[in-house]
Amino acid sequence: MKTILIVEDNKEVRNEISDIFKMENFNVIEAENGMDGYLKGVHNLPDIIISDIMMPVLDGYKMYKEFKKHSMTEQIPIIFLSALSSDDDIRKGMNIGAEDYLTKPINPNDLILATESRLKKYEKIDKRFDSVKTNITNILYHEINTPLNGIIGFSDFLITQVDELSKDDIKKTANYIYKSSFRLNKLVKKYLIYSELKIKSATISGIKKLRNCEYINTEGIINKVLDNKEFNERRNDFNVSVQAVDLKIEEYLFKSLIEELTDNAVKFSSDGNKIFINSFIDNGIYKIQIKNEGSGITKEQVMQINDFNQINTNEYTQRGSGIGLSIVKLITDIYGNDFEVESIPKTFFSVTVSFSYFIKK
Repeated sequence: MKTILIVEDNKEVRNEISDIFKMENFNVIEAENGMDGYLKGVHNLPDIIISDIMMPVLDGYKMYKEFKKHSMTEQIPIIFLSALSSDDDIRKGMNIGAEDYLTKPINPNDLILATESRLKKYEKIDKRFDSVKTNITNILYHEINTPLNGIIGFSDFLITQVDELSKDDIKKTANYIYKSSFRLNKLVKKYLIYSELKIKSATISGIKKLRNCEYINTEGIINKVLDNKEFNERRNDFNVSVQAVDLKIEEYLFKSLIEELTDNAVKFSSDGNKIFINSFIDNGIYKIQIKNEGSGITKEQVMQINDFNQINTNEYTQRGSGIGLSIVKLITDIYGNDFEVESIPKTFFSVTVSFSYFIKK
């Protein structure tokens, strides 16, 4: 049963609205002014609030602002009801962030439809948040614990067995520790970049700060990434053709974009499968395409590429957190560019990133 808070200083109107929602099987809480509404809202945390605007003690607008000051109440949707029906009044209500604005006299059907619409919207958000939260918990547990357990286990082995180990044994164990540490360090860096991009992309000022950067030479950075020793074992599989372009983007983000796309292609293909890494100008648009043979996902799975969503976990176990393509998508969104995935199962997987706006002419 959903809980609704009715904030209305006119008792007859308040009772009328309450009766409407009781008939719709809502748990109804009533408040006679904005201050009363705020206190009951904080205490009861309703799923939605229906509020008048012109009220004594605290009006609807001020009550709304008080709710938005606190994290536990800022997400509660509010629908304003008012006899004020001018465009300026409606615009004011919508501008401060109200979910809807309905004028009196109240049409019960309109009120119910507006309420159900807002509740469905927030239920989708809640489900999406729960899904991301579950994925984060499961992925972090595996992705962090696996290398961490390796570091702890091999370190303990060295400490307790050092007097009985040969130099070769010590070297092998130290190498295991190094690989586990490298994996953990790489994961932490990914999540730091992801968190930074999520936070900054949430505001216009944050996006502007990221866009306020110098031009970089793309060819040099791409070649530097591909020369990274973590890709050494697959170097013979790389087919590289890159065009030099001056691009206005943060260097560390462009480097991260290339790393994630290349890492993804390496992880989801086998030794001997070709990995094509191309960059070129097409009709004034700079494109980067990284394609690997031998794997691929369905169109439905392409649509599922999102934050912390691992694809084909049954076939490709322990291949990463699924955050790499999320980072790429965030970078392309921030710089106003396109992100396109093409794939045929068991055949190929290809990602193309297009930069339309930040190329030096």
